[in-house]
Amino acid sequence: MAKAKSMNRSRNQLATAYAPESFFTFEGGMGACIARSAAGETIQLSEPTIDLIFERINELGRAWFNVALSARDGDPTKPRILPGQCVDQALLDPSRTEFQLPGGDRFYLCRPSHMEYTPAPLTFVCRTCGLFQDYESLARLDDDLKYLTPDHCRNPKRKSVCDWEQLDVIFVHWSGHWEAAFPGQWYWSDRDAKVVKRYDSCVCGSSQFRLNRRSAGIGDWFFECAACDKPLSPKWLQNDRDTLRIIGPAMKSDRLTEVRMQATPYRASSAYYVKSDLFIDFKDGSQQLLTRLRPGRDAELKDVIARLYGFASQPITEDDVRRACDGKPECTKDLLDYLAAGNAIQTIELQIDAMPESLRAAMRGLLDTAYNNRQRIVDDLRQRQILLPKIDLPIAVVSNIRERQSKFASKFDPFRLAIEHAALKSTRLDVETRTNGKKPYVSFTRLDEDLAPEDKDKTGEVQDATRSLLDKLGLEDMGLIREFDLCRFSFGYSRMESAPILRDKRGMDMPVRLNLFPPVRQNDSTRYPVYVVQQGNEAIYVRLKEELVLEWLRDLDCPDMFDLNAGERIGAGLLSSAQPMSSFLDNLPESAAPPVYLYLYTLLHSYSHLLMKHMSEYSGLDLGSLGEYIFPADLAFVVYRNGTTMDLGNLSALWRNAGSSMLTAMLSSKATLCGTGSLCTERGGACPDCLMMPETSCIASNKLLSRSVLRSIGGKPRLDKRSSPIRGFLDTIKPSTP
Repeated sequence: MAKAKSMNRSRNQLATAYAPESFFTFEGGMGACIARSAAGETIQLSEPTIDLIFERINELGRAWFNVALSARDGDPTKPRILPGQCVDQALLDPSRTEFQLPGGDRFYLCRPSHMEYTPAPLTFVCRTCGLFQDYESLARLDDDLKYLTPDHCRNPKRKSVCDWEQLDVIFVHWSGHWEAAFPGQWYWSDRDAKVVKRYDSCVCGSSQFRLNRRSAGIGDWFFECAACDKPLSPKWLQNDRDTLRIIGPAMKSDRLTEVRMQATPYRASSAYYVKSDLFIDFKDGSQQLLTRLRPGRDAELKDVIARLYGFASQPITEDDVRRACDGKPECTKDLLDYLAAGNAIQTIELQIDAMPESLRAAMRGLLDTAYNNRQRIVDDLRQRQILLPKIDLPIAVVSNIRERQSKFASKFDPFRLAIEHAALKSTRLDVETRTNGKKPYVSFTRLDEDLAPEDKDKTGEVQDATRSLLDKLGLEDMGLIREFDLCRFSFGYSRMESAPILRDKRGMDMPVRLNLFPPVRQNDSTRYPVYVVQQGNEAIYVRLKEELVLEWLRDLDCPDMFDLNAGERIGAGLLSSAQPMSSFLDNLPESAAPPVYLYLYTLLHSYSHLLMKHMSEYSGLDLGSLGEYIFPADLAFVVYRNGTTMDLGNLSALWRNAGSSMLTAMLSSKATLCGTGSLCTERGGACPDCLMMPETSCIASNKLLSRSVLRSIGGKPRLDKRSSPIRGFLDTIKPSTP
């Protein structure tokens, strides 16, 4: 097998678990392999979707670079971190000092249809005598396979029946590089000014070695001479050639800890972390709303935010319309119609009081028509971004909008999420039109024929019971989204750590390197693959009651708690108090002055995980097959089925078969109990035994979670360092009177 072979798996698996440079074993566990980049099927994507993919890669890459580069900023005694230690060389500018995303023509967006693979590592050990053998290439291994048999023992000391196995341990480094074991090391040669691979030999002259694996710790294994039994070194050690090359002539003995690799089983999770992201893929009629998020369109974004959350705005005047239409031929008719409607209003209002009663009704109808025509023209001009209202937004909101790209990762950007929620409403939640006889969204308090009980006479009874349960849970609405369209993509990987910094590794923080997938040949050019998976599965939408959340937030007594003006929704206050949230949620505050916005996010995030746990229990779906999306300013979240296989209607069936039972179970005090008891409560109220989820399911890396925000368990989240416990949201809900 001198060439890479091809394998087929589900699209999600190929883009994640079997993504390029990941190690895996085929069913049966015989032999380790490494996935290699493959050019997948060409995929047709809309321009906004493509733009958003590159925007997300740029955002994540830049954030990664900045965090990794600053890993040792607080300790001037430690060696300075170099840009090449933080990200792939292709992600650096020509000077190799700053982050810069390559142009779109350097990437190949494709649907993962297959992946190539080769056996790796090409290292073998005899089970009988421990003799070690390694190969530089598959071709060399193919040529030598006939000697890896019981009849060809190479042990120079004693012949025996050889029984060869592939060594399942590799050396990995936070640079993203891995190395197969061999009796020797990579090192920097000052004479040759390059990295050199040195194979060792024993003092007796032998170059054959056994691998001594008697120690329980694989880091303490070592090579010993097969001829004289002399150990090559007390333990096997390896240096990372990529880091050696980056440090170059500055490589001295005091920097050895930076280049030392770690021995680990290839199956270990630390051997590979794929870098991926996802977003809602709006395909129908909402792109105009999403364009407000593009750079340079802050004025339009402010307009939408003001309308969504009730911020005050000054009325549009005739002078505003004249100025907006001035010099724009496409607006000439609009301006004339607006002025004509204004003249009609003025004329009728001057005369209507003097008219006979018999004519007044007809004139009032004409007056209403004129007002409606004028408003229609204004709305049309605003929708076309020709006319922008005069909005009086709070300074904090204006500042957050202006700095949102530096303050917030896209998946945590409250303004982006506010626009996406508005788009979700216009394309799903508020749509009554049926497709194939079904509405795109069905509230569980207004069931359609598909979700209603078989006995239609009981529909009203079920809806009333559901409304009662939702009230007790503090929920304004809960329902089924039949197709929640998402776009997920993967573009790179890291090793040793999923975040940009490997903390306290041998007494030093290390920058973890973000690597792009190795390039592929496509259309006679070499391009970096980005594997894109689109899915549209069922999802559960949940929105909390605004007045209850507001009351709960006030009870927390956070120093930055906001007051709302008349007509403003709670989102207005939340957007004013929004806190920075990076891609990796590093440096989250933990203080005696906890931010109200992070408390709100913790409530929504914890509620989402509570629902996911119960959905998994009552539907039979694995927790890893669920995902979440949170809209903080709208007090809403979505839990969706994650996968590209045919949607079998698991969530529809869940509601029909056990919807009321699931809601009742969520109300039970047992729902927020943890098997670790007070230990979990004292440490923030979230652990793998209660609220934490598989990393693939959680949007926030299992941070900003706590059972204490749901129920009064005698504790508080990590972000709150005050002495007193808090009262849980569900415990503040007063029972409704019959």
